[in-house]
Amino acid sequence: MRKILAILLIQLLVITPTLANSATITITTNWQEIVINNKNETLVTRTEIFNYYANVFRDLTPVSYKYIDLKYTDIVKWSELYDSLQILVYYNLLENKEARIYPRNTLAAFWLYTLSEKIFWIEVLKYKNETELKSRNSNMNDLIFITNKFNEELKIIETNGDSSTIKKKKEIFQDVYEVLTEEHYKKDSYTKIELLDKAIEGLTLGTNDKHTTYFPPTDNENFQENLNGEFEWIWAYVEMEKPGKFMIISPITDSPAFKAWLKWGDQVLKVNGKEIWTENSTEEVISWIKGPKGTSITLVIKRWDSELELEVTRDKIIIKDVETEKISSNTFLISIRSFGQHVSEDFKEALTELSEEKYVNKVIIDLRNNGGWYLDQVADMLSYLVPEGKNTAVIKYLNWNQEYKSAGYELIDFNDYQIVILQNSGTASASEILAGTIKDYYPEATLLWEQSYWKWSVQRMKEYNDGSLLKYTIARWYTGWTETSIDWIGLTPDVLLEFDSEEYEKYETDNQLKKAINLK
Repeated sequence: MRKILAILLIQLLVITPTLANSATITITTNWQEIVINNKNETLVTRTEIFNYYANVFRDLTPVSYKYIDLKYTDIVKWSELYDSLQILVYYNLLENKEARIYPRNTLAAFWLYTLSEKIFWIEVLKYKNETELKSRNSNMNDLIFITNKFNEELKIIETNGDSSTIKKKKEIFQDVYEVLTEEHYKKDSYTKIELLDKAIEGLTLGTNDKHTTYFPPTDNENFQENLNGEFEWIWAYVEMEKPGKFMIISPITDSPAFKAWLKWGDQVLKVNGKEIWTENSTEEVISWIKGPKGTSITLVIKRWDSELELEVTRDKIIIKDVETEKISSNTFLISIRSFGQHVSEDFKEALTELSEEKYVNKVIIDLRNNGGWYLDQVADMLSYLVPEGKNTAVIKYLNWNQEYKSAGYELIDFNDYQIVILQNSGTASASEILAGTIKDYYPEATLLWEQSYWKWSVQRMKEYNDGSLLKYTIARWYTGWTETSIDWIGLTPDVLLEFDSEEYEKYETDNQLKKAINLK
């Protein structure tokens, strides 16, 4: 992400942070307007440094960063520093945690240069004496030096299409490959193809985007099989958050995973005694979990600070995208389990059924544990709820935006109903778009229970002739009207209520749904 942003800056960036000591630094890309005044060794504060860094990304960052609630204990909310820290947290350049920032303090020069390499993707430490940097604090000359080096790198990229640093890295990459295939002591234990596959996987890890993944040919076969749903396993949305960290996103309602009480945030440590290591891919772990219907599997999971051992019985189930039920004299329930290829047609049938109910004035839309899927389907579904010609969803790509417009299907008028949306931490992706856009156009709608998952990015799949596949992020999506994005944040519920699993296990009573029915 940071590397992509650095390239984007060639066209978009003009930064002018004004510092407290009245010095001005301007970074630009036309090489005619580099303005540096008041060159001196005046110390700069952390506030000035964080504002300086944040300005690099400010014009490129979706407004959703403003929804991040910072945990730092010594900053003023809604100040310029607060805004800058939100941006840096948004890009994972700072960890959002309960700690002190010490905004008036200075920062050791060594750490300023280290952060600059991470943020600007340039090499600056090699030009300085590390011992000298560690012995003093940051000053104006340091910011000026970093600014000039940043401009030099951008000029090289703009003129030659590649920077000297990147060229050197490519040469090192090639040399490492040759050394490992020719001279490594265990070179006979792996093939050149395996080595290259791992290297390509490493490139995807470098994006710092958990939704960008490379699947070697065998893994791709499993991935495509998973998409088609033609297999038997525990039925939960999962992801490898980072190497070796295999996470449960959401168990599909009434699935084996759901019945075994697997929950969002559970980290799977072992599968039938086999421990998950950093070398194991997502698809490899999934292959351990898959198996014949009716057979059981033992998972060791980490939930918060505890380790639990759960037994799950595999099954082959058919996910019905939409289910309906009149659950009281005036309440109609629409449960949307996933956004498959035909979910919009099923949603139309559900609304047709609703339109025939004369005494219903409340609609509950259940999106709990819905991990999403096809965006075009949810955009079409919103045409039943959003006025004709209005946006149902907006996708912002690298260089252009796509707006999904409502077709204005006039089947029912949702203004005639009290709308309640059930969501939880397993509500992700397309289901967050549905909930967020409904909230856009029907602000009186109530979101209940838990913060949603916060997955609002769009992936493309590119298959190669050797059978491998690259799944990579190409855009972010936003709600239709306010164009709100909650990537890394989630939709905040209006009413909080934790699901009572013990009550459900004993009495099969859904306390969240019960509350929604009785909500006035």
